[in-house]
Amino acid sequence: MRILFIGDAAATGFGTVTADLGRALLDLGEDVRFLSQNAAGFVIPEPLGSRTYRLRDDARPEMVLAALTGEGMPDKWAPEAIIILGDYFAARWIVVDARIQAALRAVPSFHYCPVEGVGLPIGWKGLWDIVKPIAMTRFGAGEIAQVVGYEPPMVYHGVDQSVFYPLASNRPSAHVNDDGSRSTSKRSAKLSFGMDPDRIVLLRTDRHMPRKQYNLMLRALVPVMERNPLVDVVIHCRVHDEGGFLMDTLSKFSNDFRSRVMLTLAHDSWQGLSREELNQLYNAADIYIQNSAEGFGLTVAEAIACGVPAVGIDYSAVPEVIGASPQPLSFGPNGMNLDETPSRIGVAGIVARSHHIYDNEYDHSWSQVDEIAWGNAVEYLVRHQSKRRALGAAGPGHVRAHFSWTQAAAQIQSLVHQAARGQSLRRLEAASGAA
Repeated sequence: MRILFIGDAAATGFGTVTADLGRALLDLGEDVRFLSQNAAGFVIPEPLGSRTYRLRDDARPEMVLAALTGEGMPDKWAPEAIIILGDYFAARWIVVDARIQAALRAVPSFHYCPVEGVGLPIGWKGLWDIVKPIAMTRFGAGEIAQVVGYEPPMVYHGVDQSVFYPLASNRPSAHVNDDGSRSTSKRSAKLSFGMDPDRIVLLRTDRHMPRKQYNLMLRALVPVMERNPLVDVVIHCRVHDEGGFLMDTLSKFSNDFRSRVMLTLAHDSWQGLSREELNQLYNAADIYIQNSAEGFGLTVAEAIACGVPAVGIDYSAVPEVIGASPQPLSFGPNGMNLDETPSRIGVAGIVARSHHIYDNEYDHSWSQVDEIAWGNAVEYLVRHQSKRRALGAAGPGHVRAHFSWTQAAAQIQSLVHQAARGQSLRRLEAASGAA
């Protein structure tokens, strides 16, 4: 089937989803072409590069319409199904033109959509009446259902475990270090990045956006690091982004705290890590830390796939990715049990309770983690090496069982083909009735 995939083509974030899901659909024999919402001149590797068409900012509606009808393709290739990847606003701008809406209704069209919060606007139903939603998590499916009035299909993201895996002597890093060696363990991965292998490394590797609440994370780590002098923090992100300037944030903390926080993109040799280098960085970590609401939480899943336990928020998609159980636990300072700060331990990590819901500029609500509960959960894993290692060891199997691109592609393929058959049947019935 000819499928047009409209999404991000960058090397991170939703670009990863476009690339990995797109390749998996191609492997299933689908004829997929890609319409990139990124007009930047970065190189898109094959087999996607020659199948990708980039939208220009000065001609976006016209280029979308031309792609939907086949008029914009050199060989007049016209899609038989359409998948739009991204949040509500990434999809909404595509359907503003009435001609585009008609083209989308003419073939099975889907919106593979992240949901990070609650109370979605009822007005979003207008988009999902045109392109049918596919949720990325059970949490997302439940929130979308409250808008559209039915439970949408749910397809989890995948993680490419040929790229993200625990390093071992029989499975070294795919990245070659400057000295020609390949890392084969957590210790050697730490050394490759200039880290002290005897220290405990907390890692985070997502964008510094307002929703990510980096300031809260750093503030919550202060007492943890004061009580545990062998703990360091590594943050791999743009230092200056929509969430602010991390150097200004760090200037508010003590000299000792600042000296134990490494901002990787402030170091020239760490800029633009490949996925193979990112796998090595995950392997250098002892605990992956995350405190924000997520539509899926791909970096959390990637870290878990590398055998690194995660600590996140008990909200949105995060408990599903970590595999949190319904049984609450309590962690207080120094890892002792206290009833007032319950968390939930999962297959591959811990989620700390939400403190409160807050409004965002997208007219729904995100959640802020309980700082004390979250910090105590991190400290629990810092102080309990055996539990940390057990959760880490369980992570790759958890990812393998639930987050597979092959499985995700097969589910989406099934949805697309089923919708196409239904649409063909309705056309036949309409033709018969007219006759």
